[in-house]
Amino acid sequence: AQGQSPSGTLEDVERHHIVATLERLHWRLEGEAGAAAVLGINASTLRSRMRKLGIQRPGGRVPPPPAAV
Repeated sequence: AQGQSPSGTLEDVERHHIVATLERLHWRLEGEAGAAAVLGINASTLRSRMRKLGIQRPGGRVPPPPAAV
């Protein structure tokens, strides 16, 4: 619920904050109104954090892997 602070590890807090932001923005990652911009990080960084924290969009959609350079 809004206004409540999650307890636990830093990863737990980060996971909760990212998921709450994604849900609020209907899982939009990129663009001016996307979660990455709201969180103040690059979209590729957000995807990486989502993979590390095991965050997946409901319905099984997984963020794409970074493009090979």
